[in-house]
Amino acid sequence: MAQPYAPLVQQMLLDFQQQRLEPAQRMAQSILRINPKDLIALQVQGLTLAMQGRSSEAVAPLSKAALQDAKNPELLSNLAKAQHGAGLFADAVQTYEKLTHLVKNHPQILTDMGTSYAKLKSYDQASACYAKAIELQPDYFLAFSNQGNLLSELGYVSEAIASYEQALKLNPNYAEAWTNCGNAFFKLGNFEDARFAHEKALALDPNYGEAWSNLGNALLELKKGDEAFDCYEKAFALKPLHPYLMGQFLAAKLTSCNWDGVEAAVKKMLDLVEQNHSVCIPFALLQTSASLVLQKHCAQIFVADRCPSNAPNAFPLLEKSPSEKIRIGYFSSDFRDHPVGILMENLIRLHDRSTFEVFGFFLNTPTGDAVESGLLGLFDKTFSLYGLSDPAAQALITESRIDIAVDLNGHTSGARTELFARNLAPLQVSYLGYAGTSGAQFYDYLIADQVTIPEEHRACYSEKIAYLPNSFFPVDTSISPEQLGGLPTRASQGLPETGFIFACFNNAYKINPPIFSRWMGLLKQVPGSVLWLSKLSSNAMLNLQQEARAQGVDPSRLVFATRVPARVDHLSRLRLADLFIDTPNYNAHATAADALWAGVPVLTTMGHTFAGRVAASQLASLGLADLIVNSDDEYIAKALELASHPERVKEIKDRLEAHRYQSPLFNTKQYVKDLEGLYAKLLRERANQLAT
Repeated sequence: MAQPYAPLVQQMLLDFQQQRLEPAQRMAQSILRINPKDLIALQVQGLTLAMQGRSSEAVAPLSKAALQDAKNPELLSNLAKAQHGAGLFADAVQTYEKLTHLVKNHPQILTDMGTSYAKLKSYDQASACYAKAIELQPDYFLAFSNQGNLLSELGYVSEAIASYEQALKLNPNYAEAWTNCGNAFFKLGNFEDARFAHEKALALDPNYGEAWSNLGNALLELKKGDEAFDCYEKAFALKPLHPYLMGQFLAAKLTSCNWDGVEAAVKKMLDLVEQNHSVCIPFALLQTSASLVLQKHCAQIFVADRCPSNAPNAFPLLEKSPSEKIRIGYFSSDFRDHPVGILMENLIRLHDRSTFEVFGFFLNTPTGDAVESGLLGLFDKTFSLYGLSDPAAQALITESRIDIAVDLNGHTSGARTELFARNLAPLQVSYLGYAGTSGAQFYDYLIADQVTIPEEHRACYSEKIAYLPNSFFPVDTSISPEQLGGLPTRASQGLPETGFIFACFNNAYKINPPIFSRWMGLLKQVPGSVLWLSKLSSNAMLNLQQEARAQGVDPSRLVFATRVPARVDHLSRLRLADLFIDTPNYNAHATAADALWAGVPVLTTMGHTFAGRVAASQLASLGLADLIVNSDDEYIAKALELASHPERVKEIKDRLEAHRYQSPLFNTKQYVKDLEGLYAKLLRERANQLAT
């Protein structure tokens, strides 16, 4: 018998067939008010919601329909896809399993089921699904593409690329495989190939928000910050909640010193992090006013998402005879001409080889630069992990039998946190490269000092804190003051012959609107003074000049340093500065250490996070606590006091000169002894833990 609402059903189906989704959905709702069990209306309502991207809402009507028609393959398929889209991966797997009993050996169903298994981190089941799909249909490009995603997640990056390339051979017009292949190249550090792959994806689909975001990541690594900013802007317009895009977009804006809407954007991003959204990588959060609690929360979200395991380190302590040396393995993608590489060069040279064997695990693409070459000669053994899958790298590391694995990356570019999630050594330590918590349970310790992480902050770190007696930050003292030669002329650096020189050589992303306004206020109150900055991107320099003009300061009073051929030249010219004025949130780290070693006073504000307390740590170790202030007003007052009284600047410079060879900050030999003593102590504690 015909239903009394048959005309409504006909209209609903007509709207649906002609892709008028909202009218079809409203008509379905009307029918379901009359008959909540109408099978056709339930399916149409579910499908229209799913097709509008409202997967979570689509699940309920499709589930109700499936209860009535449990052997309808098309209905079960639609339900499983909606469950997957809603993040209900376990439910999706159950539905796919039912579907495979109805429709046996179907490559698409197997591939989709494999993807849901992968989301559940049931990797063996996912792999079996893809393998079966490929066996049944060797030319099914989607199975190869999704298999590539699985291999990439498991750390088999080269194998993932091969799988993507097979998918693209079968279907070169599949944009998703292009951008996923680009992401795999990115993981390998092959940023040019990553860029090419993402550009291929965008040529096929110019509105592919994820590919724009991925292209931005590749361009950022290729030091094309302005182009990266354009990509992030396009991605953000298309897909603002794409994972980690908001943080990358904000970081690109800060790197370009483009501050339009930054304050509101930061607030929105921090609110979303607090609500458990993966909108920002941990490193980008250091540049903001985020609290330590929020930094930890962001890192925990990231680690849970990107690392297959977040289990505590349970590596057994290796049996050693009393005569055996302690084996330290340092891991970094920055064993090259980079602040971390430069700082480590001196430390590796000074390690006591009678007690320690020192291994270097190079994560980066070989560069051939002087720092990399020097480090290759200083380590007792070196290993290149570049291009190795995580399982292969783990096997090589395990074979080396290191006692302590030291991660010098943390959440910075080129990190391989997934390796540490696998547990590489009895003791896993985070040190130097990242001024914040990892958010992971598989690092035993984070090395710091009492200034950077006071006792009351310890709860905001997922690691135990291992304290060095003085500043945790090692200063590169390999270039002696005698090697700096005569003082360069001001004119040679584009500086005026007279006037006070404020300097800040921090990266552009550390400069924010409030600190720049304070700097402009200083220039206005100190006639003839200039602000000497690092050479930034052309866009960043133009934006700062325009901002200076808007605040009533002649842009010519911003002097951007030219590139110099050697580090000794940079340290030599630094002596022309009268006062290094620091940034909040994310301090000067290596740049502060360089300034102090060159004899330039550094003025800093004591921050509330690790990244915001590093310069204070260095100054405290030097006995220059009078250059650490606690508020914006104190910062301005102290800077004006020093700029108005050159004799006080000279007195501080004289103190720096007098303490150069007496201060713990500049005593690198003692620093390495303290570090070695800490390593030995931590190993003893680890042995005691395992014994109890």
